Amino acid sequence: MNQIKNIVIIGCGAGGGTAAQFARKTDRKCSITIFEKGNYPQYSKCGLPYAISGEIQKLSDLIEFDEEWFKKANINLELNTTVEKIDINKKLIIAKKQNNVLEKPYDSLIICTGATPFIPNIKSIDTKGVFVLRTIDDAKKISAYIFKVKNVVIVGAGLVGLEIADNLRKKGMNITIIEALPRILTNNLDDDMTKIVQEHIPKDIKILTNHLITRVISNKEKIKKVVIKDKRSGEEKEIDTDLLIVGAGNQPNIQIAKNIGCKIGTTGGIVVNNKCETSVKNIYAVGDCTEYIDFVTAKPALVGLGSIAVRQGIAAGTNAAGSNYELPKGFLNTSFR
Repeated sequence: MNQIKNIVIIGCGAGGGTAAQFARKTDRKCSITIFEKGNYPQYSKCGLPYAISGEIQKLSDLIEFDEEWFKKANINLELNTTVEKIDINKKLIIAKKQNNVLEKPYDSLIICTGATPFIPNIKSIDTKGVFVLRTIDDAKKISAYIFKVKNVVIVGAGLVGLEIADNLRKKGMNITIIEALPRILTNNLDDDMTKIVQEHIPKDIKILTNHLITRVISNKEKIKKVVIKDKRSGEEKEIDTDLLIVGAGNQPNIQIAKNIGCKIGTTGGIVVNNKCETSVKNIYAVGDCTEYIDFVTAKPALVGLGSIAVRQGIAAGTNAAGSNYELPKGFLNTSFR
């Protein structure tokens, strides 16, 4: 009699949720457990700015697969659960849910720990009125705050920063975007294309490139101004703001993988092959915590898109369940569709 395979997944984002689904499709009898540190199962992070503006009516509408879906698929989903240790010798996961310690053996492990927002070195940034936007909980905090906000400063003119700007503008706010690099969308488009995009951005969204925010000025522990610096001239000036949103990119969450000896690449992500295998046997990794090969440059690149994480999830889930699935030799950073 064949022994039932234990598959454990850390993280229930696009990559982790997809890995669980394809593991179940591949092996109808295997045991699948997902440990998710957050409050919600798989949801669309890309829709968060549109939920803040009200274009998406409820934050709960972003949830793609709810707890009942996982239950019907016979996938054990443990929310609000943090994995504290992986014992690769015993092949055992030790996690904590509130005050309870959970132990779960694994035959295959899939690490989908995602990323956290990068916070620039800004003096006094730990002030009321400063936010990031990465999770539903972040969006809830911003939504609860913006009813008393008129002026907004956004750090970063990447996709997230521009989407936040567009959606807060719809709510009648004055928007200023501060970008440290010479142009917008540096990681997505060449210079000639960014000029075309910028021409279509509404003129009442002010964009200052080649600028840094050096300091937050607060009154009674609440943000009132930011000090910005022109990188070319060194000139500093103050901008009034009621709200600061940091959208300066993300850092892969790799510590738990690093602790067990998974190879970390030059980009700072977990190195995976075309089967999403890490350098440690029987352990896979998926999504924003990983690096893979860029199809155009043939160089390692961080995986930062949900569409790519889904493809990786298909590979990792299928292979963890005992089948064989290979990704193409590189991915395309197709941010626009």
